[in-house]
Amino acid sequence: MPNSSQGSQQSPTVAVLKASLAAFGLDLDRLTSQMRLHRDEADRTGQIPDAFWQSDAVRALNLNLVPQEYGGCPQAQSLVSRVMLMEHLGYADAALALALPGPGLAMPPVLALANREQQAAFFARFQSDTPRWGAFAITEPDCGSDATAMRTSARKTAHGWVLNGTKCFITNGARADTVITFATINRNAGRFGIRAFRVAQDTPGFAVTRIERMVGLRVTQLAVLSFTDCEVPDDARLTRDHETPLSDAFSGAQQSWDYFRPLLSAVMIGACRRIRDELATYLEAGARPVNLHCGASNVQASLLELDRHITTAYLLCHHAAWYADQGSTSAMHASIAKAYAARMAAHVTRTALTLVGLDGIARFPSLEQSCRDAKAFDIMEGTGDMQRLMIARAAQRASRPPWETIQPSASVHRPACM
Repeated sequence: MPNSSQGSQQSPTVAVLKASLAAFGLDLDRLTSQMRLHRDEADRTGQIPDAFWQSDAVRALNLNLVPQEYGGCPQAQSLVSRVMLMEHLGYADAALALALPGPGLAMPPVLALANREQQAAFFARFQSDTPRWGAFAITEPDCGSDATAMRTSARKTAHGWVLNGTKCFITNGARADTVITFATINRNAGRFGIRAFRVAQDTPGFAVTRIERMVGLRVTQLAVLSFTDCEVPDDARLTRDHETPLSDAFSGAQQSWDYFRPLLSAVMIGACRRIRDELATYLEAGARPVNLHCGASNVQASLLELDRHITTAYLLCHHAAWYADQGSTSAMHASIAKAYAARMAAHVTRTALTLVGLDGIARFPSLEQSCRDAKAFDIMEGTGDMQRLMIARAAQRASRPPWETIQPSASVHRPACM
């Protein structure tokens, strides 16, 4: 049976990231310790417990994903470094990793679509010693996977814009101080009629209709948001100074998905490393597999198979992150990473459950939550089926299968399990 103590080893790269974050005011070991301590309560209540917060670390958490020029950590600006961070946090608890404060999914469209003054105003809100969240609202109840068919409308007035419509499945939507909301000014124009607006939580006409009752990842508080004659000022519309009549704000939404799919994949990888390590520890402590015909060699083979799947997901995730850091279009690579990681998470939890059985959950309680979380992973940031459809379309458009052009990156190293 593979030695599960390998899971506690650190790669030098992770150690460097920890040191950089510590200098920035965030003790990563203390944060993950807090996450492990409060994860059960967070899963049970769907809330981040008050006892979780450490006053000296809140500002650093708020500034996670904030660009360096607006106060973010200088050593945590590349997507590869952020993927490493999210994998480490996912090992402690996947749901809390996704629920931590910061601009979140709102960051990429603000950088892609907003002018310098709008960017500065948005990111300045996170320079705070109280938790601050941003949210990204594009998904609607009646649009399925075609976000360009949105019905939320924006009507120009003498004082600004009036928004009407409903958004759903908005991560941290009930917590967000500011929601980057996508609405159409002309449905007949399709994606070219879509614009992005900055909506503050206290804007009249904006409301959190409900928080969804989730099977897994409960503390992420996926919310339904409503806009009823919600009037925002003219400068709330994200716009570059050089905008043309056909400016494509929808591309900002696509950049959010492309950026966050590797981050979500990293959370899944961290969560699955934890399942694998805890499963090995559980079996090494003398527990018998539920299948009495499953001997030590079969258990070892199962653990090695989990390692293979986790490592594959890791390499795909880091390649997508590296590709994005080169400034290249990364939609297909992000979709490959997310689709494989979600399938890997389902496989890892099923394998663990097959080995320990239902009775084993009582002695291995984190597995029950992990099984529920794995269901949610497939849906977040686009369903697995949608990712595979995007990959297939990319392959059809290309003169050769896109994955044949992938070049290995010297910057991607396989670390020891965290």
